[in-house]
Amino acid sequence: MPRRTDLAAVEAVLLDMDGTLVDSDAAVERAWAIWAEEYGVDPGAVLAIAHGSPAARTVRRLLPGLDDEAVMAAAQRQHALQYEDLADVTAAPGAHLLLATLDRLGLPWAVVTSADGRLAKARLHAAGIHPPVLLTIDDVRSGKPDPEGYLEAARRLRVAPSACLVVEDSEPGLAAGRAAGMPAVALRGLDGDLSLSGLGRLAQLLERSRVRPWWRDAVGYQVYLPSFADSTGDGWGDLAGVSGRLDHLERLGVEVVWLTPFFRSPMRDHGYDVADHRAVDPSFGGQAALDGLLAQAHRRGMRVIGDLVVYHTSDLHPWFVAASSSRTGPYRDYYIWRDPAPDGGPPNNWLSHFGGPAWTFSPATGQYYLHLFRPEQPDLNWRNPALAAEIDEIAGYWLARGLDGFRIDTAGYLVKDADLRDNPPLPAGRILPARGVTMDWRRQEHRHDIHQPDVHQVHERWRRIADRHDAFLVGEVYELDPRALARFVQGERLHSSFWFGLVETGWDADRIDTMIEAAVMASPRLSWVQGNHDRSRAVTRFGGGPRGRRRSLALHVLMALLPGTFWLYQGEELGLGDGQVPPGHGADPLGAAQQDDPASHLNTLVRLLTARRHLAHVPASIDDVSRVRLAAPVTAYRRGALWAVANLRDTPATGLHLPAPAVFDTDDPTVTPHRPRAGYVGLAPQQALLLAEE
Repeated sequence: MPRRTDLAAVEAVLLDMDGTLVDSDAAVERAWAIWAEEYGVDPGAVLAIAHGSPAARTVRRLLPGLDDEAVMAAAQRQHALQYEDLADVTAAPGAHLLLATLDRLGLPWAVVTSADGRLAKARLHAAGIHPPVLLTIDDVRSGKPDPEGYLEAARRLRVAPSACLVVEDSEPGLAAGRAAGMPAVALRGLDGDLSLSGLGRLAQLLERSRVRPWWRDAVGYQVYLPSFADSTGDGWGDLAGVSGRLDHLERLGVEVVWLTPFFRSPMRDHGYDVADHRAVDPSFGGQAALDGLLAQAHRRGMRVIGDLVVYHTSDLHPWFVAASSSRTGPYRDYYIWRDPAPDGGPPNNWLSHFGGPAWTFSPATGQYYLHLFRPEQPDLNWRNPALAAEIDEIAGYWLARGLDGFRIDTAGYLVKDADLRDNPPLPAGRILPARGVTMDWRRQEHRHDIHQPDVHQVHERWRRIADRHDAFLVGEVYELDPRALARFVQGERLHSSFWFGLVETGWDADRIDTMIEAAVMASPRLSWVQGNHDRSRAVTRFGGGPRGRRRSLALHVLMALLPGTFWLYQGEELGLGDGQVPPGHGADPLGAAQQDDPASHLNTLVRLLTARRHLAHVPASIDDVSRVRLAAPVTAYRRGALWAVANLRDTPATGLHLPAPAVFDTDDPTVTPHRPRAGYVGLAPQQALLLAEE
């Protein structure tokens, strides 16, 4: 069963030097190439085995006929060549960020290398790195893959080996860490307990494991399984297809992947009609494919949440099959049944989202059953303690199997008015501003069928289960009033809930500006999202083409600053708009055409999330965000030492004095945290910046 590496339990970090902490590959390769020529050995064979192993051991493998004295002389010659070449030895990308993070977190660290002491000190000094503990080949009887160096480092740091995290980029080093009984982070695409793209990613994960809950300020990504990625060529997305796209998601900066329903289903509502809550549908690859995806994601330090669809089931679910065949069966009260009204019609005036009464008559038992969605999706009875206990077990089952939490489908609808009273009509001429429902549904005041106060008790019950597993609960609550939505994430209720204000609107800069401000003031625990599988894509709603992409990107910059969770819907990173796909011609939405263009929508979003990740330690636990009035028509928010500044309007903003240096600019790829820009700027329509105070 796939498990996660518990970084919160790490008490010390032990780092390899060459290739891990210090970028010395070019110097190492030059030295070995010269040595190979001098000793008549194929340079390719040398470079294939030299990394991560003591020089003497490499010499013995390459020249097995040499005696011990000759081996030592050859190894010393190789060392001499390396001593002479420190010209381009530098710190590896992310090294100083990681070391600063370790110091800030109070985590002791050491360097363990198979180089000798003189070379190790020279390279570390050239890279500007000064380890508190340094173990070299001079300090042990044998180098890697022998575990002695790592065990000695743990002893000197006075930390149990099992609480030390090894960071390595070679197989001998990983073998040494495993032999020492230590969890290992693997770089360069090698397979470790964690397999990360770089040291900066490790710094981020360690920070998250200690400073705040892992889901706070995380970057989430919705995968709509049927259309995301197909691994078999049958035109239907599957879990193995998602596994094959994890490199793309990791490069993008995704930390949490939300999978739409993968449960066994007749697929009459794209998997939201569940027929077995404990089985993975074969069309998605079955349980083995899910286990593989979870294992691969967890090795990358990514989390995976599923859709908890427990508002209704499929009418083919065994519970409903039994419930609809007898009034006395054990599953009868898992659903909501009522006798016909005196005229033989439905028991009350409640309506289905999709038209007509929310009740369907079951001739076998002579009663109506409730369904606020399709007749094939009967509503569950959340006032039945037996049903609640059953769902508790289902949630615990999937969390134990490796899921990291749930998106709660239709989270506000679960509980109904105990007496099933009629909904009052809205006053004449007034309709609800809801989409995806019939006009009749919009003319009722939904006082008794949805958003009942008792629903919070269900969420509090789930929260206790989730917190035992360090899991995340994010609600789908279609409540556009941010103040009302905030009640769903208060106290020990849901960890977060999507705010759909940006999903339910076209482009109106002034209205969007006002809406975002209201949401920001309502709660620091919202999930920010522009699109999902139920609505037209943001780029299309915001004007389409280049204009729609610029508008969407400007909002992403604001979302990147705000506390809560930042979500992308699949394809948003490519700036995709709506499309019409002829039957039989479906294709995966991801492509590689934008990867080589630094100004592409994809790479601009990557730059945004990279800058955000680089500055993640700055706001830390700060949840307070303030709206700042800089100059018309600019929208600006400040969160601690960070700022987001955007021109949402269609007219330029000129002569703006930046209150802090810009570290990201939608329109200028050269602006980064390492190359900030300060002073006066002009902002084109929908140009946006992230700023960081020095």
